[in-house]
Amino acid sequence: MNTRPEHQKTRRMNTFAHRQRGAVAPLVALMLPVLIGSAAFVIDLAYVHVVRNELQNDADAAALAGAHALVDASSATVRWAEATAQAQQSVPLNRAAGQGLSDAQVQTGYWNLKGQPSGLQPQTLVPTVWDAPAVAVTVRKATGQNQGPVQTFFARFWNILGIEQQVTAVAAPNSPGTMQPGGVFPLAMAQCLYDNYWDRSVYPPRPRIDPATGKPYVFKIGSGYHYGVCSSGEWTSLLNDANDVGTIRQLIAQGNPVSLEMGQNIWIEPGSKSSLYQTVQNCSVAGDRSCEYVVVPTVTQTDNHALSPITGFACLRILDANGGQKYVLAEMSNRCNTSLAGGAGPNYGVLQPPSLVQ
Repeated sequence: MNTRPEHQKTRRMNTFAHRQRGAVAPLVALMLPVLIGSAAFVIDLAYVHVVRNELQNDADAAALAGAHALVDASSATVRWAEATAQAQQSVPLNRAAGQGLSDAQVQTGYWNLKGQPSGLQPQTLVPTVWDAPAVAVTVRKATGQNQGPVQTFFARFWNILGIEQQVTAVAAPNSPGTMQPGGVFPLAMAQCLYDNYWDRSVYPPRPRIDPATGKPYVFKIGSGYHYGVCSSGEWTSLLNDANDVGTIRQLIAQGNPVSLEMGQNIWIEPGSKSSLYQTVQNCSVAGDRSCEYVVVPTVTQTDNHALSPITGFACLRILDANGGQKYVLAEMSNRCNTSLAGGAGPNYGVLQPPSLVQ
C-alpha cells in the first residue's frame, strides 16, 4: 500500500516536468536554424523551378520559330540557314528571371518521328518518310551565359550563390498520324501505289518525275479488278460499312465525320459506282477544283468489302475522272497543308504546322 504523502508526489512530478523543459529548450535552439534554413532552401528550389519553366517556354518558342522557316513549299527545299537565323532572332524576344535572354545554341538536322534512331541526326542523312527536318534550341543560365546561374536568396547562407539550369526544345514540321473531321477524302489507296510514284529519298519527299514530261507521273486509279494492284484505289465508307452511292457522295462533299488515326481499320467497299466518278470529275481540275488537292488514307491492300488498317495520310491532286472507264486521273502532290491534322505519321505529302517533338 502506497503511504507516500500526496504533496510529495506532486513535487516530484513538477520536478520531472521542469527537467523535461530544460532538455527540450536547448534542442529547439539547436534545430531552429536548420529548420528555418531548410524551409528557405525549399523556397529557393521553387524559384529555380519557376525560372526553369520560363527557360523551357523560351526554348520552345525559339525552336518553333525556326521550324516555321525550315521548309519552302514553293521550291520544296529545306532552308537550314534561314531556320537557324529565325530561331536565333527569336531568343532575345524572351525573358527569364526578369531578364532578357541573349544566348542560345541552335542546331539543325533530321529528327526521326518514331525515335529510331533517337536524337538529332546530321543534315547529310538520307531521310525516310519518318525523318523530318528539325530545329533544336538549347538555352542555359550558367556562368557566362544569360546573366549567369539562377540566383538564390537563402541558399547563399550555405555559400550556394546560384544554380545553373539548361533546357532543350526540338521542333519540326511533320505529317499527320491523325485527321480531324472534314479532312479526309473517301478514296483509299494501296500503299504500293505510293511506293511506285513517290520519291522518299529527298526532303521534302515529292512526286516522282516522269522524264517524258518533266512533271509528276499522271496515273489512273481504279478498282483492283479493272487496274493493276499497285494502281488500285477503292471507295471507302471509313468506319461504317456502307456500300451505297449516297453515303460515299456525302463523304466526298463533307469528309470524314469523326477523327481517323493510323492503325485504325476502315471499310474498303466493292463496286465501281459510275455516278461517283462523275461527282469527282465535277470537283476536280476538270471541274470547279473544289477537290483538286485532297488527303486520302493509304492502306496495306484494297481488298473489296474488307477492313484494312490505315498506314498513313497522303496528298493527291485529282485532275479528272471518267465514269465510263471508271477511273480517277491523278498525280502525287506535296501541296496539302492542313490544320485538320495531329500526331505524327510518314510524310506522303501532307504537312501540318510545326510542333514540338521534344
